[in-house]
Amino acid sequence: MISPRADRQSLVEPGTIEHHLADLSASFAADVTLAQAQEKLREHNQWLPIDGDPDATLGQLVQRNSTGPLRLGFGAWRDLLLGVQFRNGDGELITAGGRTLKNVAGYDLTKFMVGQYGIFGKLVTLTTRTYKRVEFSLLAAFDPDVKKLNALLVTPCRPQWAALTKDALLCGFLGDAAAAEFYEKNLPQYQTREMIRHTLDDDIAVRAKLWRASSSSAFTLRAAIPPARIGEFTSAIDSTDWVADAAFGVVIGSCSSSLQEAIHQAASIARGTVIIFDSMGHPQNLSLDPSIASLLRRLKLSFDPHGNLNPLPLAVS
Repeated sequence: MISPRADRQSLVEPGTIEHHLADLSASFAADVTLAQAQEKLREHNQWLPIDGDPDATLGQLVQRNSTGPLRLGFGAWRDLLLGVQFRNGDGELITAGGRTLKNVAGYDLTKFMVGQYGIFGKLVTLTTRTYKRVEFSLLAAFDPDVKKLNALLVTPCRPQWAALTKDALLCGFLGDAAAAEFYEKNLPQYQTREMIRHTLDDDIAVRAKLWRASSSSAFTLRAAIPPARIGEFTSAIDSTDWVADAAFGVVIGSCSSSLQEAIHQAASIARGTVIIFDSMGHPQNLSLDPSIASLLRRLKLSFDPHGNLNPLPLAVS
């Protein structure tokens, strides 16, 4: 369902949330923060399983594709979103998707809004799946080796999230009391360094602290690297300020302007890609294949013919 009618109303008012409790879904105004969303869902023992700065708005998190390690157990924004409303460059309110899964004909604009940094549209509302809150969380630390995660993924002790740092591979296990007992009994056979049993709120706080780049640098990076080559990439960028989603090969961190060329080169050698962002979170010039760049320019013209939205950050070829 896609409707660009200018007179269509937003599903919820700014700053508000409509919780569809029985459907395990909720509609949020895009200016609602992640912390506010979690607080509202908690009232009915539900939560939104997504990583990101709790003080950032949901609109910002979707537009920046803030998906982090929890993607392993619950999916990314593209999996959680059921529908969105956004305004194009002419201010028209466009509705895509809805509260059910199979209601999209043609191009799925809901997923198109993820990671587009306000270039093709400004989010107004979003509708997502929600989940019942888990009863416990177990945090386990291992040696910092992606191979350890690969081994765990094919065992009954498959984690719901994993984050790799230079010091450790951290894995999170979420579930009920019976699952907690199972993990505590069986995880030691996989050479855990440490295991800590805590609450879901503790788990959220751990990942919120992990999954962010340092604020001390003017530039941050987000790289997509084959998981087996994360070590090669992080060694080459000459920085200890990074964290990686070890399951999917996403690396975030901070960098100086002098290192940007070397970071792009390191990503290319590792058969990956990287985007550099300024202090405002805007992507810097992208150097893309001419055919991809041409398609993006055509899309930009369709959604924003008068250039009222964020600019398309393509490098001059």
